[in-house]
Amino acid sequence: MSAAQGPALAAQSVAPVYTLRAYAPEQIPAVLELARANLGNAGAVRKSEAFWRWKHHANPFGASLGVGAWTPDEQLIGLRILLRWRLVHPQGGELAAVRAVDTATHAGYRRMGIFSALTRRMLADLPGQGVRLIFNTPNAQSLPGYLKLGWQVAARWPLYLHPLRPWRMIRRAAGRDAPQPDAAVGLGRVQTWARFWEEYGDQAAALVAASEQGRTPCGWRTPRTLDYLTWRYGSHPSIQYGVHVLVDDRDPGRLRGFALLRPNVRQGWQELVLADLFLAEWEDRQAQRLLHGLHRAVEADYLIAHFAEASRERAWLRRLGYWRVPKRRLAFSVMPLQEITPPPADARSWDLSLGDLELF
Repeated sequence: MSAAQGPALAAQSVAPVYTLRAYAPEQIPAVLELARANLGNAGAVRKSEAFWRWKHHANPFGASLGVGAWTPDEQLIGLRILLRWRLVHPQGGELAAVRAVDTATHAGYRRMGIFSALTRRMLADLPGQGVRLIFNTPNAQSLPGYLKLGWQVAARWPLYLHPLRPWRMIRRAAGRDAPQPDAAVGLGRVQTWARFWEEYGDQAAALVAASEQGRTPCGWRTPRTLDYLTWRYGSHPSIQYGVHVLVDDRDPGRLRGFALLRPNVRQGWQELVLADLFLAEWEDRQAQRLLHGLHRAVEADYLIAHFAEASRERAWLRRLGYWRVPKRRLAFSVMPLQEITPPPADARSWDLSLGDLELF
């Protein structure tokens, strides 16, 4: 497929000629070269082959879909990758979806319509793959481009913060007492996934199933299975997620709940993302034990979280003094490919945590 005419660089009068091809694993070396040059290769999401294969090929929802723009001399100049996802609804609905994640255009070919051409090709191909919805959390720079292509902003999700060490936060804001570069130090006494699995792996599946059955569902949600959690939080090649456990008062070997945490350093502070939580019994006392214990166990400056407004998790955060972060929200955009009920463009149709929304 040849590219249509598009805006040219000042030194050119016509758009480049290229063909669009479906992404395939044998393209990984070229894909990584373009991704590293355009998306960066530092921090927790370093574009290693292990990371790429984990994210796009080991995903329990299926291998990612994508399309690339290739010049006649076999140079990859544009890339659009969609991460397969699945969503379920308490009313019984199920959605095959994708997340718009990795997009890159070669520096010498920007503003020539390549992003739009790649996206339109994907939109044309996705219904044949059974995909009914695209969603993502675009930043301020990319959101206008998505809106031009038909995306809708379903919500701007608020974030909720609980300071753990306010005086240290003040010192660090003044440039004193800088955090260590290794973000994982904020985990404190929290377990690694490997240690959690060693101690409680035989109980985890039953607890997750009981937790999902017992909570109050309130919209489209990623199904929490042990396969998904192991992939998402236990197998990431670069990020060390932590697990804070709640055990039985009288039987310390009996798992009663756990919280999943991602350490980070943001603006000179040690941030700890509360990605998700699970309880064997959805009682206020158990939730308070889990969260109070978490607050005491970690070494971070603050915890940050998001749960649906109608969820019991959000009510617990409110009771424990989490406050809404001013002037900071996550844009959440959707592109339905067919009619869906409840409508995904309505914020009230969603039941998401930060583990669903964070980039990884």
